[in-house]
Amino acid sequence: MAQMDRRRTYLLFLLPVLLLTSAVSGAGISDPAGDFPDPDITGLSCEVRESVLYVRMDLAREPAGDYGGVVFVDADRDPATGYREGTGADYVYAFSVMPIIYTEPIISTTVNDDPVSGNTLSVSGNRIDVAVPLGSLGGSTDPDLFAVVYAGTGPGFAFDRAPDYGVMNAESGEVRVPYGGEPTSSRFRDPAGETPSGDVTDLEMNVHDGVLDILVTYAAAVGSDGSSLGGDLTGWILLDTDQNLATGFMNAGEAPPSFGVDYRLVYTAGTLLGTGASLEKAGPGLLEGGDAETTGVPLGLPYNDAMFLVAGNQTFLRIPLALLGPDDGRASIVLDSFPLDTMGTPGGPDQVPDTGAIDSATGAVLPLLAYTGQPVLVSDPAGDSAGFGYDGDEIASVEAGYAGSTLLVKVTYASLEPDDGAVTTVFLDTDQAADGLFESALVYSLYNGRLDAMFVGDTGGVFGARGVRHLVTVQGKSMYASVPPEVLNDDGSLNFYVETALVPSRAGIPLTDQLREWVASGYETRFGVGQVHISPDKFNRTVYDRAPDAGFISVEP
Repeated sequence: MAQMDRRRTYLLFLLPVLLLTSAVSGAGISDPAGDFPDPDITGLSCEVRESVLYVRMDLAREPAGDYGGVVFVDADRDPATGYREGTGADYVYAFSVMPIIYTEPIISTTVNDDPVSGNTLSVSGNRIDVAVPLGSLGGSTDPDLFAVVYAGTGPGFAFDRAPDYGVMNAESGEVRVPYGGEPTSSRFRDPAGETPSGDVTDLEMNVHDGVLDILVTYAAAVGSDGSSLGGDLTGWILLDTDQNLATGFMNAGEAPPSFGVDYRLVYTAGTLLGTGASLEKAGPGLLEGGDAETTGVPLGLPYNDAMFLVAGNQTFLRIPLALLGPDDGRASIVLDSFPLDTMGTPGGPDQVPDTGAIDSATGAVLPLLAYTGQPVLVSDPAGDSAGFGYDGDEIASVEAGYAGSTLLVKVTYASLEPDDGAVTTVFLDTDQAADGLFESALVYSLYNGRLDAMFVGDTGGVFGARGVRHLVTVQGKSMYASVPPEVLNDDGSLNFYVETALVPSRAGIPLTDQLREWVASGYETRFGVGQVHISPDKFNRTVYDRAPDAGFISVEP
């Protein structure tokens, strides 16, 4: 049966070669000449005929060397779906051409990374013809598509695209821009001289035609001659695309956490690090009681039509809005520049802005969260911990209050090491009932430099657990937590207390299933003795310190 399927697939690709040289008379658009050095698309046409999709690209001139291209086909015309995450394209036809003197060029063709017959491609002078049976493209007779060509045969960041923005319908020729967003343009100037190298002086952000353009200008040229580390850098562009603290997979390291970062653009530039870029975001789902795994989406061809270009003292990124959710392009943005030759040294990285985040639509700096009322500060006696003293279990003080409707909690320790393994739990009594029982808890831990955080509890009669690492930040001897009302699910008036524990055998949060059983069973909490009366095997942990030693801390918005 497998052999018969392979034979049938081969036969499917015999038909196009007989028709490649025929004219494509269906939908077509022109593309500006001179908008790309070589190869430069000047026209794109396509049509569906006899169950075959024909695509023709006309170039300004015959390519001078090796080149490649991609036809992105959105068979269901839904930009939210796709073979490559975020592209909208259900089928990606990629090809490469290596000219050989006095003989036919070497051709490679694939559909969704699987090799297909080279007969689907014909190149002649300044013309490229593609013919792919609809059976291998989902059978749609009116797909949306766009095409790109680029110099070289490997993955590419620089290319010519037709149409320049959006997609063209193969049947009608209509060009549309999915998720266009409102056009915005902003610029933020950062003081020069803040770091020896990798010093950012200007950040421009533009939303137009369904893309987000980001131009970063440095005080000096980006890159190096390969003999030293100077100029090589890594950049992080942190995007809070929905401008909502309640969502995200990380924050910008600010205290208190004020922006829920939904996407992180990571790029490298320089002779030693090379040129590359990827988009990181939370994985497709949360494991019960744990954080979502972060996934990285490679940028550039043949994966998607995102661009990353480096020239002189500037780096440029063009991100299709479909890759961002999709989103309207407005975001709170923080840029971190990490020069390779100054990493680990004081003043090495450059953060833009120095504090807060930039509103990409206006260029204004959005400040960090701050108390809108008088916070409550409770000191904890020194030396009342049953721990070892160096592992972050000794609480020195707890500060809490509200920034509008967001609960801010600051826990300061006698000492705090990045590999201490300590776990801190903030128990929240949101209904303030006479039973004194808590309804939810914020649990966070620090181990081997990794910060984990989880919010668990009974919300609306349903037990839930979600990763909230983006709501917690460590700075110095303190841990800061920001809990927005969407997570807290309460009017804001609550009682709480904090306790620490050491979990030497685990890198993360205490056992989730046991925590679920514990919360669901309604174990009573008792006060006045400095700890919770629960057997240690319930958590695989021992309680070390509690603040306050008895009773609650009460806060109101």
